[in-house]
Amino acid sequence: VWVYDKRPANGAAFVYFGMLPVDSGSTEAKLLVNYCHKVLDALALKNGPAHVEIIMTPSGPCLVEVNCRAQGGDGNWRPLARRLAGGYSQVE
Repeated sequence: VWVYDKRPANGAAFVYFGMLPVDSGSTEAKLLVNYCHKVLDALALKNGPAHVEIIMTPSGPCLVEVNCRAQGGDGNWRPLARRLAGGYSQVE
């Protein structure tokens, strides 16, 4: 589970600076993972990677995007993902 690091910059309301990992033991992460599993089950996506974007709203999670692919285009997240997941990554 990751959160976008967005900040005001160069006159824009926000610019993407990257992504930050969310503590997997946090209440928010547990809620998001549960919601994500329900989305994937509803779509019958049982095997392989899934890229899921969810916005947390005051009333709970709201689905933005789901796709049956690994997240990220350039793979710059892979070393950090491997370290956080005990040496495992979706694409390796």
